[in-house]
Amino acid sequence: MRRALRAVNVAVAFVTLLSALAVLGSSLFEAGYRLHHDDSLLLVAVYAAAHALILVEFARDGRLVPWLAIGKALAAYVFLLTFPAVGGAWMAMTPGRYVYSLFSGEVVRFPMFAFVYLGRGAWNTLNAFYFTAPWWRPLRMRRPLVGRLVTLVPITIVVYCVWAFLDLLRYEARTFSPEAHEIARLVFDGLECDAVRSRNGDSADDTRQRGDRRYDVHITYGCGFTSVVVRAEDGRFGVAGGPRPECCEAGS
Repeated sequence: MRRALRAVNVAVAFVTLLSALAVLGSSLFEAGYRLHHDDSLLLVAVYAAAHALILVEFARDGRLVPWLAIGKALAAYVFLLTFPAVGGAWMAMTPGRYVYSLFSGEVVRFPMFAFVYLGRGAWNTLNAFYFTAPWWRPLRMRRPLVGRLVTLVPITIVVYCVWAFLDLLRYEARTFSPEAHEIARLVFDGLECDAVRSRNGDSADDTRQRGDRRYDVHITYGCGFTSVVVRAEDGRFGVAGGPRPECCEAGS
């Protein structure tokens, strides 16, 4: 069991380290990359070094393994607490952005929710719980009540992460429509630069018809960011958007 868990930690650290090294290399050698992502070379280097340490320690089952498992869990909790507000921004800023990109999707967000709440939240909690067992097991023997209260904390966190994941899936099903997402993407891809440039900062409403279904479309034009929000007849939404700097450059 211990060897299998260590192997998973090594694999995760390896993939994350590759992402950090890719970001570091792109920041150093790819023109405009660092400016576009606003990366700090020091932060990227520290991030890469931290995951290299995690990889090495779990590979050799070093004495820092319990502390690193706790550190990973605490980092996951900070991310979970801020995910609803800054999750998207963090995923664009972190040197581990290429790991997140493996799970991201504009329409189907199930893989991202699973990665965040089950992978980062529940998994890192169980991971820390297992590798700190030599610390809390004696407490359960000496002080059974206190020991049970202590071990109840990670169990509660795991239950919360699973509940939050399932609740988000239910919310997604009630709120967002794959068909509306598809139409929003088609509208966004069909916007010409002349329209974006001439209507920069303005918005417009339109409708689209697909078969017997009608969709209301709201477009906000902007070279910095253009967004398309589509509302289906059942009230569910679809969104698409992104920066359009090439439109401003074309007209400059």
